Amino acid sequence: MTNDSSNVEKHHSRPSTSLPSVPTPSRAVRLWTQVQFVVCLVTVGGILSYLLWTADTGSPGSVGDRSTDHSRDVRLAGPRCICVRDDCPLCRKLQVTIVRPTPITTPLLTVTGTVVASLRPGNGKGNDYWQFDSLELLTTFTDWQKATADIAFLETQLTQIKQLAETRTSAQEKLVERMKKLVEAGTDTERDLAAAQAELIQSQVEGRKEVYEAETAVRLARRTEAALARQLQQVGLEPELLGSIAVDVDMVVADVPEGLAARAKLAQGCDARFFGLPDQTFQGKVRAIAPVLSKERRSLRVLFAISDPHDQLRPGMFADIGLGTDARSALLIPPEGVVHVGRADYVLVRDGRSDWRVTEVQVGELHDEGVEIVGGLRAGDQIAGRGAILLKPLIIQALQSPKRSESVHALQVSSTPKNDPT
Repeated sequence: MTNDSSNVEKHHSRPSTSLPSVPTPSRAVRLWTQVQFVVCLVTVGGILSYLLWTADTGSPGSVGDRSTDHSRDVRLAGPRCICVRDDCPLCRKLQVTIVRPTPITTPLLTVTGTVVASLRPGNGKGNDYWQFDSLELLTTFTDWQKATADIAFLETQLTQIKQLAETRTSAQEKLVERMKKLVEAGTDTERDLAAAQAELIQSQVEGRKEVYEAETAVRLARRTEAALARQLQQVGLEPELLGSIAVDVDMVVADVPEGLAARAKLAQGCDARFFGLPDQTFQGKVRAIAPVLSKERRSLRVLFAISDPHDQLRPGMFADIGLGTDARSALLIPPEGVVHVGRADYVLVRDGRSDWRVTEVQVGELHDEGVEIVGGLRAGDQIAGRGAILLKPLIIQALQSPKRSESVHALQVSSTPKNDPT
């Protein structure tokens, strides 16, 4: 018993093997840690606030300040007017070109045409006949010839009927006058005189009726001829020209777009290259212009008389026709100077030292020397060539109405920062 109790006492007297306890930090240490955390939050918040404020207001040398400088270099000076400062980088990119007239003979417009009629030589003199590219056109032309002959015949008939009515009435009037004298002399009776007067009235009524019927027939024939002539004009053929064309000339019809119809004029020179004869060029002139537009193609049909001395062309052959090959003085400018906005073309014309006027022009064909301007410019004008496309956004604004341009300019001025001297 004594030994057991001693063992127990020894066991309880051994040192403990558990982990040592962590000392608790003092209150001052905890307070200092919290102060450091708050200071860091305040510093980070201040830095972020400063960065956001400088991004909104703009700092010296920032992107917003550079854009403000650019707006001072290039700005709207009014409706259809742009001001570009001479010493700005954009002005150095504008190539100034002086418009000068250049003599050319190249076509003013190129269209596609086809041979619609060809006068073929007959066996003898006066036996020449027309060939057409379609049976409907041949039928219309034949009916028109018949209507023309009917008019000539009916007009002759009308003249003869009028003469017959006048002669018959005149003879009856003379008979009545003679009967009146015989009645006064007592050789004829009143009954015979009344019968003669009735025959006079009847002859006058019949004469007027016959003349009216003859005039009606002439009017109907002229109406038919006019309708058939209009059908020929619808396809581009002028009926009167078909009777005055020589054997070595063929009739070619081409469709000119509605927007370019003003460039086609009578007696204008042209040249044609047919797909079946690619190595030859045929000369001709504009002989007629259709009075109406084609509803299907929205184009104006132009009739050309093409010289064919060797009888090589046939109805139905296609060709590229250069319209307006007469020697002329054209205004050529660099293609880079034309800016297309909407459905129109514009160029920048210099108006003073720094101002450029937005001018609408009518553009022709593209040549080796440049693009032809058929309207809107004058010789001696200074225009912006290469680099004009860089000003397209301002050109669009300048083309707006004056009130709209003023409101846009006022909006730009109101949005300029206060530190901007402009």
